[in-house]
Amino acid sequence: MKATRLEHLSVLLVSGPDAKNFLQGQLSADVQALARENIVLASCNSPQGRVQAVVWIVERPEGIALLMSRSVVEAIEPRLRRYVLRAKLTIERDRLWAGVLEESIAADANAGDRSHELIGELSKLRWSGLQHPLVLTPNVEMAHDAARELRWRSDYLRAGLPQVYAETYERFVAQMLNLDVLDGISFTKGCYTGQEIVARAHYRGAVKRRMFRFRAACAPPAPGTRLLAGDQHAGDVVDAVPTAEGCELLAVVSLPSLHGPLTIDATENTALERLALPYEAALSAMHEQQ
Repeated sequence: MKATRLEHLSVLLVSGPDAKNFLQGQLSADVQALARENIVLASCNSPQGRVQAVVWIVERPEGIALLMSRSVVEAIEPRLRRYVLRAKLTIERDRLWAGVLEESIAADANAGDRSHELIGELSKLRWSGLQHPLVLTPNVEMAHDAARELRWRSDYLRAGLPQVYAETYERFVAQMLNLDVLDGISFTKGCYTGQEIVARAHYRGAVKRRMFRFRAACAPPAPGTRLLAGDQHAGDVVDAVPTAEGCELLAVVSLPSLHGPLTIDATENTALERLALPYEAALSAMHEQQ
């Protein structure tokens, strides 16, 4: 299987008898529900409930792999180490590498499919909405292809999957990134770092900003770039990729601002056109419940 290295991603490996219990107290998802054949999405939060990283959690023979943006891993590694105390575990960076396979996932794959297949030392990860499987491997010899990496990032964005970069570290609460809609938050598992704020937003219906998808006729704005409604701050860019016509982006926007025109700050007021998310119906249902 030929894979291309994804340089914008990094992996932390947490191993040892206490690894799963430790991560249960650090991440927003129910890590105890993690099995060898599935993938769990989660956020790593500050005590104030602000998202520091969006994490894919994968169980492998040597431990639990945490896949995240390379731009935040240098902050997340020492942040996790501060909470280890007497837990029997080790945390290692870049023992595993992320890549993308050239083979395509069938278009009729289950819309809720998030699967992990271990093939020798290689983890093959499928996620609905992504056209090509992602892999985790100890092989550092994977070649890098910038065009293939951009295609994968574009698929990731169009699947409505959020990412946190150094520019947006602790900028959002998990629900603003739609992690509740994406099953990245457990509201029944008990305490974890930042849990009180995340739970309060859920039970009090206090989520007034959500992530949506847009396109614009300009170069991709950097994560954290402001969106404007008139001259008022209405939101912030989460991620963006170039397209033939300009760019597509994900942005967290205040819900009242969705009813009027939005522009990108510092780009000569480039107008945004809203595009549908794959889970638009579930997101709308969540709004109605709140």
